[in-house]
Amino acid sequence: MTIDKTSTAIWSRLEFNRLIDTWLRERHPELTARMAERVGGSAGIAWEIPVGHQAVLAVCTRYSPGGFHAWDGVLLRGSDGRTHDIAPGDLAGLMLDSFDGGTPDTRRLVSERVNQSIESSCRHAAFRSKQEPASTGARAERSLWFGHPFHPLAKSVVGFTSADFESYSPERNAAFQLCWLLAEPDIVVSYICTPESMARADALLMEASRLGATEIAGRTLIPCHPWQAARLREHPHFRDHLASGALSLLGPSGEFATPTSSVRTVWFEKRGLYVKLPLEARITNFSRVNSAEQLARSIAGARAIAAAEEQVRAAGLTILEESGGRILRRAATDDAQQTCPETGFLLRSADFDEGVDPIVVAGFVEPNPRTGRPNLSAISGGIFDERQRTLEWVERYTEIVLLPLVRLLATTGVCLEAHAQNSLVAFDEGWPSRLFVRDLEGVAVDRECFAQAHPRIVTDLDDALFYEREVIWRRFLYYVIVNHFAHVLSAVAELADVDEARLWAASRYALETHVGPADTIIARLLSAPSLPAKANLTSCVVGRGENPDYVMIANPFVAGRSPVSLGRIQLRGASS
Repeated sequence: MTIDKTSTAIWSRLEFNRLIDTWLRERHPELTARMAERVGGSAGIAWEIPVGHQAVLAVCTRYSPGGFHAWDGVLLRGSDGRTHDIAPGDLAGLMLDSFDGGTPDTRRLVSERVNQSIESSCRHAAFRSKQEPASTGARAERSLWFGHPFHPLAKSVVGFTSADFESYSPERNAAFQLCWLLAEPDIVVSYICTPESMARADALLMEASRLGATEIAGRTLIPCHPWQAARLREHPHFRDHLASGALSLLGPSGEFATPTSSVRTVWFEKRGLYVKLPLEARITNFSRVNSAEQLARSIAGARAIAAAEEQVRAAGLTILEESGGRILRRAATDDAQQTCPETGFLLRSADFDEGVDPIVVAGFVEPNPRTGRPNLSAISGGIFDERQRTLEWVERYTEIVLLPLVRLLATTGVCLEAHAQNSLVAFDEGWPSRLFVRDLEGVAVDRECFAQAHPRIVTDLDDALFYEREVIWRRFLYYVIVNHFAHVLSAVAELADVDEARLWAASRYALETHVGPADTIIARLLSAPSLPAKANLTSCVVGRGENPDYVMIANPFVAGRSPVSLGRIQLRGASS
């Protein structure tokens, strides 16, 4: 599929943004600090960014306190002093060649994967540029042709062929039938939130499979991605189960499922059911299988959330119910820990109220390949055409999205991994109205705080759920503030063409005027000099994708204090 000149220019510019912003964040914090120190920011200023013995020359066209800068006029100045154009893939190669971590082989491998990601994003952009704007929940899940702006492997899926991308990628509007494993109950390990919720989810899954009770014949139904099913046939443990008659593989058959933005989680919209499937494809940093430990953590998190139902409701958000999951045991063992992570799955209920169509955050901050502007523009109407309404929108987003997460952490010690792909927001005429959070695998709980609120259940929960308080705080700052909230404010700043620092000041004002149990956490958030950010490029090079390195970045809320915030307060007074 060909891509027109306009979308090509947008794709190229955004790939440069991703590479340069990531490089600055991970390799040149001193230059980032210099950018922040300039009076009036850095917009319109040409910068020289070292890459080994060479340098990238680029003009910062939009400065972002959260690090989401925009760049133009990118050139490379070689060690001989001469300047010339460079393609994004070639720039990525130079960056990796100059890396002082990893080995030559790992740097070469990462360079190949970065180029694969760049090429995939170009092909996805060509397809998405012909589609309708992502103004609905379903379209937003499929809109991520570009993806994570600080992950150079954002659109890399090792193991997928071109045909696989067409058949299974959300970016290509894929819809497909699942395969179905029928397993004797004694080789299945189950993780259940409550028997009632699991029974409801199992019934929905069986309806989606369109298999009857006669076909299932008392066996346990296990959904399987068709790409994964082809690989399971080659697994020795799977072949043992097939040979013994303990397992059968059917399909593809049943109702069509649509993949969500995570690729491996699928959605049966008619049933209100998400199925988190295992995929041994290497999506970004690592293979996306579901181990017994991950299933146990998720369901322990679901049980904790169920116990804290009152506090969740009082906090003002909705957490989608993880009903349960299952995984196959390896053959010839009764040990529940000897399982096959390539078969583990989770069932998640999402029976949204009629008329409610929440949109994944990663989808509405994603740039549209036709215009280069965030998809939020198709949702917000003309809100961001007016400066005052823009500031009010940011305050509303703070109240509807950020404050509920802070309140839940303060009252229960539960930190949700509410990053941009796990958070969905419902809108009312362009204004945020409700936060929904999905996927409890990354939930982290402060044992002492949770025990004070729910002493009876805390001892029954999996120990993997509990973290040290400082680790929880770091996770909250990264997933909620750096990954999610900063991305939204950068998108709004672009759409409204305003200084992003003003938006951080508006959010700061909304937090400072809040009164309640979250005040201590809010004060700590607003006074923290720095925030943790994942170093995705570094982590890929040194082979720590599943246990990534972090770097510290300046806290944009600190930059958003007086006198800018005083100006915001005066604006409010003038308009009331």
